[in-house]
Amino acid sequence: MPRSASLLVLALLLVSAPADAKKVWGTKADKGFIDDVMAFGGENDARFAFIVTDAAQLLTIRVVKTDGFATEAEVKVEPATAVPKALAFVGDGSKLALLYQDGGSGQQGGLLYELPSGKLLKKIGPATAATLTSHKGELVVSLVSSKTDAKNAGTHNAQVFRAADFKKLGAGSVTIAPDQTLKQPPLRLLYFEPGHLQLVGMMKGKYDKKRDIRLPERAVRWSLITRKEVWSAEPKDVLVWVKATNMRPNHPGQLRFLQVSDDLKALQTVDADNELGSVTLPIAWKLYEPKSLEQAESWDGKTLWFSMTIDPVNPDAVRRKKADKERVDLYRLDPGPKATPLGGVPTDKRKFRWTVGSARFFAYLRKLKGFGRGGNELEIHEMGR
Repeated sequence: MPRSASLLVLALLLVSAPADAKKVWGTKADKGFIDDVMAFGGENDARFAFIVTDAAQLLTIRVVKTDGFATEAEVKVEPATAVPKALAFVGDGSKLALLYQDGGSGQQGGLLYELPSGKLLKKIGPATAATLTSHKGELVVSLVSSKTDAKNAGTHNAQVFRAADFKKLGAGSVTIAPDQTLKQPPLRLLYFEPGHLQLVGMMKGKYDKKRDIRLPERAVRWSLITRKEVWSAEPKDVLVWVKATNMRPNHPGQLRFLQVSDDLKALQTVDADNELGSVTLPIAWKLYEPKSLEQAESWDGKTLWFSMTIDPVNPDAVRRKKADKERVDLYRLDPGPKATPLGGVPTDKRKFRWTVGSARFFAYLRKLKGFGRGGNELEIHEMGR
């Protein structure tokens, strides 16, 4: 190959690879550790919130401005033994919602704080599970209480609260028989969607008298809150539908998700209607460790963020007889197959946790060694451009 052609190929590879993200701020916990739960403000809200705790006597939410990283507020949370589950700026940014799990009972609930005063405004719970999710296009908190009776029938009671003020918007319940069937609606449960506000199942097809046949089963999405059918359709391809729904137990709490194929050679997407799709990456899949996939979904289910980590001994590195540096590449996946690179960060061979904010920043937490929860180094990175 002529030298000019070789340089052109190299240039194209360099352009297509995710650019290194630029670190613009960092901090370490002066006491305890920095928790995994973090949150950025909305599109026009230049703030970031993170939690410092020791899981015993200290649990503080710190809010900083991302246009200089000065501290705007510190919110003291009690009890300090609570385990944070989710955090969000709500009410046009004037409030902060924290979902937590009780360190003793395991029950979950929500706390609503005023900013910047840190005053506790309202508390909801306890429940089996608390989730930030979507209801009628609005950010809400779902509280679900579940119990099983002596005959192994499970009852799920769901309540939905507006995240902005914790006002109750509705409630509903459903009972699932041991064989995963429901009396109302009459269907076989496949799975619950985020927050247990809706479920998806299979309903027997109607009987067609003219043709003297029973029509195929229909997939049904049903709302516990409105007690109405939201959507129904016959699966376009039953084999694809079954394959997609069989993946869902690995991704609870997500409408859309990513999963590496069984042969570890490709990245697949599954949408809210269980349609399978593919993902186009800007660099060769073979460079990544297939089992390194990490992902998160926006509360409205419209955006997926995910990361893949470079395998230091990928095939190209083996051929060069020189290991690559381990780096995590972060991506955004909007509807469609093309993944948008947000930037890469050297891992220093440590586990990590990330959170994506606006179109400009993401947070990167370097995890503690030998401890599953939290980290001791938090960084804000500007996305590669």
